[in-house]
Amino acid sequence: MIYKLPLYRWVVKKLARNLVVKTKSLRVLFAGSQLPEACVRVLTYHRFANELLDPFCVRPADFDAQMEVLARERRAVSLDQVLAFVSGAGSLPVDACLVTIDDGMLSTLREALPILEKHRIPAVAFVSSALVGLNLPDLPEPYLTINELKVLNESPLITIGSHAHTHRSMGELPLQDMREEAEISRRLLGEYVGSAIDSFAYPFGMQLDFNEATDRALEEVGYEVAFNSMHGAIIKGMAPIGLPRIKIEGGESLATFVAITRGAMDAWRLIDDRFWRAQRVRKEIA
Repeated sequence: MIYKLPLYRWVVKKLARNLVVKTKSLRVLFAGSQLPEACVRVLTYHRFANELLDPFCVRPADFDAQMEVLARERRAVSLDQVLAFVSGAGSLPVDACLVTIDDGMLSTLREALPILEKHRIPAVAFVSSALVGLNLPDLPEPYLTINELKVLNESPLITIGSHAHTHRSMGELPLQDMREEAEISRRLLGEYVGSAIDSFAYPFGMQLDFNEATDRALEEVGYEVAFNSMHGAIIKGMAPIGLPRIKIEGGESLATFVAITRGAMDAWRLIDDRFWRAQRVRKEIA
């Protein structure tokens, strides 16, 4: 979930991402001419701090610059707008982006929220209910407490969603356990913030972490929309349960961010599909 990479893995990963971002032929090979102009990309963040070698950690100054771009170009949209677009009932700006933040760590409130409010950017915070209030010595930062989660939810820009209960891979659990992960999280988070929890983001979200059975169960439990971590853009007509997202990593330039928001990392879906085992570096919290 959260980890620092050895230097050699950090370098290899950054080289691979830069290759995809800068190689136009890969994007043409992946998307061809099939991707319509009207689409939205969901951006995934995790935590915010001035740290090195942690791909899940973005510097606050970099996040500020990224949000300034989305605000200036008027490309930031809300979850409700994305749902309307998918259903065919709404339209979005070209290369629209939805900001999402996973896990529910303290920097979501302390660092990200002031920046989102500064630029008037809506966002979804996906929280694992069993991790609320957790603060262990080996964690880079504590998780939001119930009271802090309530403060986050008070912002009109923030929607709280579920990131399962214990942040385990849903696709690797027995069906009953998987349903409990979804149900318990939806109920507890709803009680914490006093509003319905209708959105879900799969923990990890790679090939083995979701399937048709998990998608169907989420829908049956009551979720209206669910996201995995398979790269790509969202277009009209897609099923709202099982939408793709694109991870924004620390240690990358603003130019790289802009390129990613305009489709430069869509081709990473080829790696998600074929080389997902190489990406399964995880540190379990629970």
